[in-house]
Amino acid sequence: MNAEYAALRKQVRDLQAIVDSHIGAYAVILADTGKWLHAPGSDYLFAYLDNSWSPDLVAKVTSAFETALKMSSTIKEAVKNTSGQSVVDGLYLLEQPAMTKAMNSIPGMGLTQVAQQHQSGEGTAVDINGQFFAAILGGLGGDVAPMLNYLTTTMGDIQAQTQKSTVTKDFGTIMGLISVMPVLNVPVTSFQYVYSTSSVSTWFVKVNCASVQKQSYDYGYTVCNYNYSP
Repeated sequence: MNAEYAALRKQVRDLQAIVDSHIGAYAVILADTGKWLHAPGSDYLFAYLDNSWSPDLVAKVTSAFETALKMSSTIKEAVKNTSGQSVVDGLYLLEQPAMTKAMNSIPGMGLTQVAQQHQSGEGTAVDINGQFFAAILGGLGGDVAPMLNYLTTTMGDIQAQTQKSTVTKDFGTIMGLISVMPVLNVPVTSFQYVYSTSSVSTWFVKVNCASVQKQSYDYGYTVCNYNYSP
């Protein structure tokens, strides 16, 4: 681990407040118009609590988030049972049919959408990471900038695990999202399998997550959305 990456990890520890719920610990990060809740490490789970929301809606979204905290272990167990693969540091090495088989084995989970995405441009590793997560989390309503140190650090963990692994076809990670259904103000829990091909992994492992040097990037990925009803 280089000095820049170690410094990023320290900043993450210093800036986030840790909450111990009845289910597990999670982090709270303040933003301009609200606050982010996220699971620890690379077991990605996010919710955004807007300052304009009523106390009742905040409580509902927080409760849905805390309930979803246990799902990371459930999904990993489903992957192990259906494909025999173990998930380490958030890295999944499944093709879409295998992931859908695993997710369908979980009561209340179902595939709702598959979408192709593409990112390109020029920027630092933090810029690339920020653009990626802004696209994934944009529907939650908050600016991802306050979480960039955390997001960059955990993506570095996934990158390191990818370097240790053999990517034969696809690689990716799972991201849990707690959104709010418009008008009805009802929390919606979903999990997205975000994955790319092995050719993208060759580029991915070469990116220094702590680098401030600009570089060109051009990559595609697929987002499989699974809604979950506890």
